[in-house]
Amino acid sequence: MLTEHLRTLRNHGEWADLRLLTALRDGRRQVPVALRELSHIRGAQETWLSRLERRAATLPVWPDLSIVELEQASASIDVALASYFAAVDSSSMSTLVTYTNSAGNDFATSVGDILLQMLTHGQYHRGKANVALSAAGIQPVGVDYIVWQRERGKNVARSLLD
Repeated sequence: MLTEHLRTLRNHGEWADLRLLTALRDGRRQVPVALRELSHIRGAQETWLSRLERRAATLPVWPDLSIVELEQASASIDVALASYFAAVDSSSMSTLVTYTNSAGNDFATSVGDILLQMLTHGQYHRGKANVALSAAGIQPVGVDYIVWQRERGKNVARSLLD
């Protein structure tokens, strides 16, 4: 059950990132702060995924990407995350992963906590990207989970009496 919830959150995050990337690309003006925030989401996701897979990261935590580079990185990371999440199961959630963070400190964190961090961390930066879009005169993008569910046709407005 937990792994299914995490997969759902991953799918939501992919959708939200794509919506913001589309708004940034189609906004007809450059918004460096939004691009930086979106690039960071992807850099952080790649960093966490590399720790889970025990390999070197292909992006820094705060990459300096162009919009084209961000689109390419996003596509690659989405495929890699989908593959990882398809394979992960409940029995691996408590497995400890050891790693050194960007400040040089060593940690051991469970797979479940890493996945939850990876999935929730982006929400903060998506909000910052939306603030930057708004400040540049571009309509902010609805990236809330409930918006995603509604767009998917899910009945999220259920009565408490049901």
